[in-house]
Amino acid sequence: MSNTRLETLKRICKQFPFQAYESIDNNRLAVYAIKLLQVSRIPVTQEALAVTLFLLFPRKFSLVGFEEYPDAERVHRTLLQLGPKWRNWATGNTHIGFSLNKNGELVYEQVDYALKNPSKNIVAPRRRTPKPRTRDPDQEIKEIEGTSLFKEYINGKRNNFSEFAIWELLRSYPYAPKETLRDRIENMLECAKLAERGDITEFLKWVKKEFSKVFD
Repeated sequence: MSNTRLETLKRICKQFPFQAYESIDNNRLAVYAIKLLQVSRIPVTQEALAVTLFLLFPRKFSLVGFEEYPDAERVHRTLLQLGPKWRNWATGNTHIGFSLNKNGELVYEQVDYALKNPSKNIVAPRRRTPKPRTRDPDQEIKEIEGTSLFKEYINGKRNNFSEFAIWELLRSYPYAPKETLRDRIENMLECAKLAERGDITEFLKWVKKEFSKVFD
């Protein structure tokens, strides 16, 4: 049985060359994908966006180690960042779908122009060193276990920590972007789950609660 919607997505989603979107962040690329589906009158579901982003921008939205498949989890995290609490470029959720607000429409126009004129690099004039998309879970766990915060936690200490403790764990610094810190703790939690370390998972959940001001 043919998948009509998939066939439609393959028809309307023309892959961009990597150099056209290399310097554009994933949030803006997701805005472009939402608009494309809206214009094409295709329900803007998370699943449709996962396929659309993969077809348009495979180098950024393919599954690590299995590049022929889309990374749905990466798309999910990206869509969360478009909401009112973060970027405020889109509304909706995985149940009702997504749509751009006025801010998102302005971003779309910028991204559309940038994709058509990649040499002008107007979306992201400041280039940053890309972060690794994945880490070795075992190495991550080893580093967590070596922090003073974890050592004190397993020894029963639950309060009066020095400020250094949380920054050592996150490998960050005060006044770092909240978005970066939230991504960091979520990546650590993902590694703990992949390593099947329930004790580390519980520790990181405790960290999120105990140091909530760091992430909120």
